Amino acid sequence: MEQLTYLNDLDEEQKRAVLESTGRSIVIAGPGSGKTKVITYKLLHLLKTGVKPSQILLVTFTRAAANEMIERARMLTGTDLDEITAGTFHHVCNLLLRKYAPKVGLLPNFTILDEEDSASLIKHVRTNVLERHGLKKSFPTHNVLQKIFSYSANTMTSLKEAILKIEPKFAQHESIIEEIYREYSLEKRSQNCVDYDDLLTFAVQLLESDHNVLMKEASKYVWVLVDEFQDTNILQLKLIEMLSSVHGNVMVVADDAQSIYSFRGARFENVSDFMKVKGTKLFKIQTNYRSSESIVKFINVMIPGKAVPKVLKSVKPNGVKPKLVYVSDPQQEAVFVTREVLKLIEFGFEPSQIAVLYRSHSHSLDLQIELAKHRIDFRILSGLKFTETAHVKDVLAFLRILQNPKEKISWIRIAKLFPGIGTKTASKLADFAAVCPETDPVKILEKLGEGKEAIWQMKELFELMQRQSRIDAMISVLNERFYSDYLLNNYPDHFERQQDINRLMEIASRYSSLERFLTDLTVSSDVNDETKPKNVLTLTTVHQAKGLEWDVVFVLSVNPGDFPSYYAIVDNNIDEEERIFYVAITRAKQHLYIIKHGVNRYSSIYWLRSVDFAQRIPKKLVEEIYFEG
Repeated sequence: MEQLTYLNDLDEEQKRAVLESTGRSIVIAGPGSGKTKVITYKLLHLLKTGVKPSQILLVTFTRAAANEMIERARMLTGTDLDEITAGTFHHVCNLLLRKYAPKVGLLPNFTILDEEDSASLIKHVRTNVLERHGLKKSFPTHNVLQKIFSYSANTMTSLKEAILKIEPKFAQHESIIEEIYREYSLEKRSQNCVDYDDLLTFAVQLLESDHNVLMKEASKYVWVLVDEFQDTNILQLKLIEMLSSVHGNVMVVADDAQSIYSFRGARFENVSDFMKVKGTKLFKIQTNYRSSESIVKFINVMIPGKAVPKVLKSVKPNGVKPKLVYVSDPQQEAVFVTREVLKLIEFGFEPSQIAVLYRSHSHSLDLQIELAKHRIDFRILSGLKFTETAHVKDVLAFLRILQNPKEKISWIRIAKLFPGIGTKTASKLADFAAVCPETDPVKILEKLGEGKEAIWQMKELFELMQRQSRIDAMISVLNERFYSDYLLNNYPDHFERQQDINRLMEIASRYSSLERFLTDLTVSSDVNDETKPKNVLTLTTVHQAKGLEWDVVFVLSVNPGDFPSYYAIVDNNIDEEERIFYVAITRAKQHLYIIKHGVNRYSSIYWLRSVDFAQRIPKKLVEEIYFEG
């Protein structure tokens, strides 16, 4: 075995997966088990045993991952590997379509629209179609339409099915949406361009419809290697099967328990479908190099019910038990996490090695405010800070005008939310408000006159808000009478944004002073800017945390309705919620905190209690903490 010394870096499970994965094979990899290492060494082993670079297809989910694997193999082999076909699915499909463009109705010099370009073209087509039908109001925006079109393409479902999945309320517009889609497709053809989804769709169509092309392309690849297979969609599965159909040598590496992207078409079922094919070899790599033994024991009992069975083993003995922390509400949760972070830093942990994970971005608002009060710097991987998001800024702009009717920025912001008001008109309104002797937004709008319907709508909203004695009631009226519909029609992720508004109302309910409420939120926005040091605490959704790890991980709001998500429970999609929770707890190396509320907005819904993740945790595996604040 002298010639195989280059495999000495692998453990026995990893080495077996590399050496014995002939023909059709799947490697089920536990978290922290080195699945990328296995596929890298499989590539190296193929090259060392005589497979030519030109005979290998390596598919990854980022170009950086492919480059890293190839660079590692190049260093160990000392050979030129430029002839390997490697990269993302979209990259591979682009190479294929460049060769056979006329067969799918394209010229070889076609251009590719990125997501922004695609949205702009959909917007252009949408405007034309709506004008033709005399429609303007309450119709999904180009961004929402783009999400519907993309979901339809990546799941190989009809537009009708995609509409019902994304937002059933838009089913009434089905015929118009289909018309926009047809014209969008025609525009792309006439301009000789494709979007990202077309790359996959056209490549699959090409291989399915032309047997000669399929044989020629599949014959090239003696070996097909696929990383992160659990995140593939139905189109990507078809591509893998077709391109490996001649030689039959294909190895995919996956952890089906970490498949959490169904919202964009990923199918965790691809793993089981791949395994069902006769002759498929199964390898498991189950040694966890990331987490302590105590955390790994906890992970083992929380493996999702429908995942391929596995038993993880830790190489890091002992360690402290994960902590199951009971708090009364989100505010107390924020106090606990902040105090614990300060303690951990005092004990020597670097802030950059501490992360707070949550199911929805809205769950972090209380914590952001509390961290700001203690001047603890943090970064947010899951998007903008809460108070920097467009929807929260929109709502706060209405409140800021109630507080200070002279502020131009907020007037411009809210005015542009209404149909028929552009930048020019909004600026004129703001200029008028700033110099108007009136100090009541309703009277300011009255002085503008009845010129536009939007002015009347704004006036009515401010009147309704002013009648409320509580700040949360002001937001509630604004949301019910105007803003919830605005979110629905303008944002593909309107559910998540609505949750943010709901959480904003919860925060507002604790304040009796509008000035204090706005001041506290503004102060929290000042903490996290680019001039702050990089050694900071991380706040992120679980989806953005996938593939990352920290010494200390807090998982917030593990309550039925919050995590697992209420919408997922209603849609009977608890399997995916189990996988998202699994991803969350597997990010921790030394310390793991699971935090549960005594009371949340879903506490009174009895039937939700059957999906309480915290209730599934064996008490002997955790230290229970009842935080009194």
